[in-house]
Amino acid sequence: MKKSTFTQTVKDEICENDFTNLQYLSVLSAFIMINASFSTEDERKILLSTENAKIAKLIFKALKQTFSVTPIFTYSKKMKLDKCVVYHITIKEKIDEIMTYLELIDDEGYEVYPYNIISEVDELRAFIAGLFLASGSVNSPTSDNYHLQITVNSEETAKYIVKQLNRFRNEKSMDFKYVKSRNKYIVYLKKADQIANFLAVVYANESMMDFENERIQKDFINSDNRYQICLNANYQKTIAKSNEQIKDIEMIEKHFSMCYLSEKEQLIAKARKEYNEAPLSELSLILKKEYGITISKSGLSRAFNNIHDLARKVNK
Repeated sequence: MKKSTFTQTVKDEICENDFTNLQYLSVLSAFIMINASFSTEDERKILLSTENAKIAKLIFKALKQTFSVTPIFTYSKKMKLDKCVVYHITIKEKIDEIMTYLELIDDEGYEVYPYNIISEVDELRAFIAGLFLASGSVNSPTSDNYHLQITVNSEETAKYIVKQLNRFRNEKSMDFKYVKSRNKYIVYLKKADQIANFLAVVYANESMMDFENERIQKDFINSDNRYQICLNANYQKTIAKSNEQIKDIEMIEKHFSMCYLSEKEQLIAKARKEYNEAPLSELSLILKKEYGITISKSGLSRAFNNIHDLARKVNK
């Protein structure tokens, strides 16, 4: 069985909502605007298609409930590797009434964009849900990058959709943009928090929670990994610096007497050889606890610089 994608999960959840008749009209308006093709060969009809059975049932139910029409429901199989099923919904009744009521054509038959039926927030949310059902996709939160998009055929439609989506901009902080890709236009979001807001807008609350939980977990793991990398890098630097300091101390012990160092520097040298993995901050605490010496990190740096300068004299 083909594994469900996150996009499919979101669309399934949208379809499980209890929409009002007004919201059904908004869903239909968006879906037909993006998805429909028209045939006038033998008789006028609207052709809709989807690979998602729940979307097909939702559109069928919405048409029957709001316009009292019974669309023709058929299916076919794509002859690809996955051999997925494509569901077809054909409308032969009340075409002008449906298209006019959904504000997709005006009284003279010219194409227009919906306005009045999405003037209220609930209907606008349903309209956006319909757009996503028609041609939307969203990456899984487990993927390497965050991306949500809706694909349309014209720049004019892309601009219209962005305008409607950005009606939530102040409230939900969704900053949609669009770009041309081949002969299509892609309306998209790339920020994780904005994608989560979108999922909430289209009534996919469980998907939104799953998305946020996965994102938080991934961000935590990434932050922890970055922390561990920094920790390991700092540890390697500490060891490398400590080895240099011990080399200087051993050079002095071999060719000079430790009496060339002050009493405090001799104790610092002793502590360094004993605690070769300790960073300066930790070495400072050790010196205070074991030898009663109070010295800061900068004081330790100066002491080791003096030791290094003395060791250099041996090489000269």
